[in-house]
Amino acid sequence: MLQNEDREKLQIAEFLTHSAVDQGGGASGHPRLAHFIRKYIERFKRPEPVLFSQAFDRVERILVIPERGVTGALFAVPTLRAMRRGFPNGKIAVLVHEEDKDLLDGSVEVDRVIGYSLPRGIKRYPALLALAKRFRSYRLDLAIILDREFDLERVFLCYLTGAMVRAGLQSDESHPLLNLEVSRNVSGSTRAQLGIEIARVMGIDVSGLRLSWEVPEREMRLAEQLIHFRKPREDELLIGFDPGPGRGGTSISSSQQAKLLERLCTDFHARAILLTAPEHHELVGRLESMLSRDPIVVQQRRMRDVVSLLSQCDLFVAGNTDLVYFAIAMNVPTVSLMTPPEMGEEAFPESEHLAIVKLTPGARFPIEEFMERTQSVLLKGALKEKA
Repeated sequence: MLQNEDREKLQIAEFLTHSAVDQGGGASGHPRLAHFIRKYIERFKRPEPVLFSQAFDRVERILVIPERGVTGALFAVPTLRAMRRGFPNGKIAVLVHEEDKDLLDGSVEVDRVIGYSLPRGIKRYPALLALAKRFRSYRLDLAIILDREFDLERVFLCYLTGAMVRAGLQSDESHPLLNLEVSRNVSGSTRAQLGIEIARVMGIDVSGLRLSWEVPEREMRLAEQLIHFRKPREDELLIGFDPGPGRGGTSISSSQQAKLLERLCTDFHARAILLTAPEHHELVGRLESMLSRDPIVVQQRRMRDVVSLLSQCDLFVAGNTDLVYFAIAMNVPTVSLMTPPEMGEEAFPESEHLAIVKLTPGARFPIEEFMERTQSVLLKGALKEKA
């Protein structure tokens, strides 16, 4: 006959399995599952109140769990820097999906990058428990999850780290999975603000922390060499262009992109370099065939290499793509093409090097407005460089 704890574990396993099948591999949004997990923890794990003043005095091992996707790694950087500032002798690890691991490998803010992937279907729950066993071997003191929306599986993952302090955004379902929660009314307009607020609540000085991305020196030199051999004339500007679709799926046609690039290169005496996420390289080939002057095309298999090349640009133009955020974080003058819904949803960090041009579906492309805004951000970039 099953004991109560075994019965609860079996119910959790069954619900996680059904959830993974029904929702394509995730477990978010399942209230009955959330209820069983919470009851299991409260009944058998008996979470005890944490005296945070003492807990923070002996933090040695820290895990940060960024949001999913490549920009998750970017927006986790201020949190990682805050942890390094607060715990200079601590060992800091970051947990990301395998496909995003290369972005943070070798980062000065991180001692260990842990990549993971979870299968779909009935193998998902055993894989989750295997990952939990791996966490336990790290003997973590603090785990921080930076998701802005509650996802049961992800928050449960944070709980499975075994860390005494588990921090994240407050929600109706997060306790006792998390025991250090910050309000949903986090001040600030960027996605990096959640981690900074968590650090502030922990008593860490967060002054001066901002969203920025630094390319390692060796990769910077390689990017400079790649550009130099393809653009030997120093008086030419280098304009980066991402033909990939925006985060909301919005994009202008390839023919319109070609006309835009031709105008930019002519008016600003520039050479174009086509940069996009590796999965969108077929769009690069299509656009390249439409241009009268061959652009710089460097096939890169890793997003990290694309970002390194982006750092060499004098101007970057794109829709609401992931690369826009990296350009802003590296102070590359940027013009982003966005629809009104995208403009309402996105919260870019404040930057004088960013201009947004509104795209209205069905209307003509606002070319003159685009050129004026481009001129403005280029001028600001040039003035700052001289200063």
